[in-house]
Amino acid sequence: MVHLKGNPTAIASEQKSTNNIIDFLYNCRSMGVLITDEDFNIFKINQKAMQMYSRHQLESLVAYTDYNAKQHCNFELKCEVEVIKETGYFIFLLQSKIDEYNLHKGLNKKYISLYEGNPILNASFDGIIVSEPDGTIVYQNPAIEQLTGLSPKDCIGVNVQKLIDHGIIDQSLTAKVVKENKPATIVQTYKSTGKKILLSGVPIRDENGEIKKVVSNLRDLTILNGLEKEIEELKAKNEKISEEIEKITLKQESQNSIIAHNTKMKMVIERAHRISQIESTVLILGESGVGKEGIVNFIYQMSSRRKNSFIQINCAAIPEQLLESELFGYEPGAFTGANNKGKRGLFEIATNGVIFLDEVGDMPLNLQGKLLRVLQENEITRVGGVKPIKIDVRVIAATNRNLEEMVEQGKFRQDLFYRLNIIPIYIPPLRERREDIIPLIYHFLAQIKRKYGVNRTFSQKALENFMNYDWPGNIRELQNMVERIALMISKSTIDLVDITNEIGISINNDHDKKGEISTTKDTTIQPLKQQIEEFEMSIINNALSQFRSIRSAAKALCIDQSTLVRKKQKYNL
Repeated sequence: MVHLKGNPTAIASEQKSTNNIIDFLYNCRSMGVLITDEDFNIFKINQKAMQMYSRHQLESLVAYTDYNAKQHCNFELKCEVEVIKETGYFIFLLQSKIDEYNLHKGLNKKYISLYEGNPILNASFDGIIVSEPDGTIVYQNPAIEQLTGLSPKDCIGVNVQKLIDHGIIDQSLTAKVVKENKPATIVQTYKSTGKKILLSGVPIRDENGEIKKVVSNLRDLTILNGLEKEIEELKAKNEKISEEIEKITLKQESQNSIIAHNTKMKMVIERAHRISQIESTVLILGESGVGKEGIVNFIYQMSSRRKNSFIQINCAAIPEQLLESELFGYEPGAFTGANNKGKRGLFEIATNGVIFLDEVGDMPLNLQGKLLRVLQENEITRVGGVKPIKIDVRVIAATNRNLEEMVEQGKFRQDLFYRLNIIPIYIPPLRERREDIIPLIYHFLAQIKRKYGVNRTFSQKALENFMNYDWPGNIRELQNMVERIALMISKSTIDLVDITNEIGISINNDHDKKGEISTTKDTTIQPLKQQIEEFEMSIINNALSQFRSIRSAAKALCIDQSTLVRKKQKYNL
């Protein structure tokens, strides 16, 4: 009891309060209570404690109690003990844990699991093992048997070293954790199941930092590997979906950059899209300014090579004596003025990508043979070199010339023509796709507004007259004229008079005359080229109606089958 100094009345009151607490605890029915003097002689035991344990068990409990710890567990009596220390007295509060400390039948009673009643540990999908620092297993959850094939009877109360000695496992995680005095991880293969298990051990320490237990977490690597594989498959699918989305986006963006309301032009884009998915050589045909470069860019952007090099070279813009070294490179000292280290050609630089040979019809005859070798053998030889160099390049060529006529005139190699003309794309001139003229005008006006901040529109009459003009320079001519007029005329809405004043000529609005731009003199004679094309179209249409096959019609007309196909596409027959 507490010895108080001071007022006797106060001391008596405090002693009475302390006696009331002792009486309350002594009469408690939910827990056992025993009281000893300061020499640990029991002089009071309540009814609950007597029901729980014998006098001998209680004396043993008192004798082996750790008085430095306010609360602790007694494994032998399966109870929690709390000690209240008062001057001259020790009050022991006993809470039975028999139901939570039941051992599996037949197991050594020395090893008592503190974890049997934990529903979280028992429900865990991962295996959990609790062991003493010496390696003795005191608990395992139900998942352990599924993972390792070892039942609680095989493990609880058994030292890990015994499992090693019997060849069940090959190493002790507990020993590793204790030796290194920190968390550790190992991988073990259990012979009973053949599973490869990942074990992670964590030390549980007391108040002094000493390891009291080691908790090990076991996870099936087979499942993890399966999940990893599934994740990789999902990533692959996601990448494929992303790639498809990118293709669709690129196609949409590319199509938006190519104005195509005309049926013929829509067919060109669809053909270009199909071609982009294969590796064949492509030949783009059409008059100057029809937009061949735009179709080439569309094919490149939609192809699997879009992340690699795209090199464009104009065969007509580079002097003949330099073109060979530009295309194929040269070795050190190949000619006067050559770099002493040599130089890679554009075909080497474009490896794994695309090279666009614009104006290929202007390529000199002596270089056409080398280009043919590139297309046939996929290799080049540098100027001054003898060793062939393998390359992987997709070639797209374009020209505004009639290569068939050039072949007949001996100005272009026939074998190279056949090699380039594997998949031809003919882009119709603007006069054959008048539906695209007004959309193109608005497209160019939008570009001008973004670039110069100039906002212009055309009157309805001006647009109608633009529609009726043949545009011999095609899209390039239209774009240049729209830009000139929009920048030089300050009115927000530009009419036909403004255009006439700016360019010095009028635009004829006579639909019967195809609306060509002309001087003030009127004429009913159509341009010679237009009359020839219409006559040619009539002849071809007549031949196609008389013969069942393209081959028969071409033979009757004394032209190549490929020529007839190209002209059929040109006239949309």
